Amino acid sequence: MLLAIFVLLNGIVGFICLHAADAGADVFLQMIGMAAVRPPAEADAGSAPADADSSPGGEALAGIDGTAPALNGAGQAAPALADGGVRTADALPWPASRPDAAGIADPAELPAAVARPSAPSEPLPAPSGRLALTFDDGPDGKYTPKVLDILAQYGVTATFFVVGVQAEQYPEVLARIRDEGHEIGSHGYAHANMGKMTAAAAAEDLRLADEAIREAAGVVPELFRPPYGSVSEDLSDALAEAGKTLVRWNVDPRDWDGTPAEDIVSHVLEKAEDGAVILLHSFGGKNSDLSGTIEALPAIIEGLLAQGFELTTVSGLEREGG
Repeated sequence: MLLAIFVLLNGIVGFICLHAADAGADVFLQMIGMAAVRPPAEADAGSAPADADSSPGGEALAGIDGTAPALNGAGQAAPALADGGVRTADALPWPASRPDAAGIADPAELPAAVARPSAPSEPLPAPSGRLALTFDDGPDGKYTPKVLDILAQYGVTATFFVVGVQAEQYPEVLARIRDEGHEIGSHGYAHANMGKMTAAAAAEDLRLADEAIREAAGVVPELFRPPYGSVSEDLSDALAEAGKTLVRWNVDPRDWDGTPAEDIVSHVLEKAEDGAVILLHSFGGKNSDLSGTIEALPAIIEGLLAQGFELTTVSGLEREGG
């Protein structure tokens, strides 16, 4: 009996000593800067996402360098960070102005999920001419900002023929037109039929419009587009006295009349030619609805650029060599 007890105690002491020696070896190796080489422990079932659909958004999470996701203490994938750290597989690529994260300098080295878009596979056509986009009747607080957003997206400048009373009501929008490099022309003070005015009345309308535009944007327009395209000898005399240049148009898709976006686009692209002045609107319209213009504008710009046209202001059409 005593012998059996002795053997049992000896076995327990030996087991304890074996594990103590093992732990001590780890401590000793860490002290001298080495790491014990051990096979990785198998993860518990369900401790980490099993496939690409296991993350909350339906996408597998990955480190910014494409490595396996970081896990928290519960074995769950860490949430995506707003700036750096773990990113979702469908995250947007870095802006071109921002240094690459994790030391990745070559876009070709980026994981596919965050690779930057490549350059167009086909070169743009040779320039086929220069034309001007123009927008009448604004500014307003609904459609003019949308037009400006689209122009900014494509890096395109245009000419805005603005109405004096609208400039008085939306001076901040007119200031934005100026600040974003667009050209400002006059469309009269109250959008009246100036072709039916006396020379004195037309001159007063022009003066009021200039005053409103100068107050809002600090500029006095040199270009003038007559409301309804109506011109008379008296109006011509008033324009000459004011030192303004009369500007008409030669491409009119009637966007103000509720024309469907696809018809606006097709009309402009079919009629476009070197030196064309395209008439669009940034306020007004039938039933005060210019949604067709906003829908059509990106396709118009893309189509004109694809045809090789340079989009500029009205004054830009008169540049040397134009």
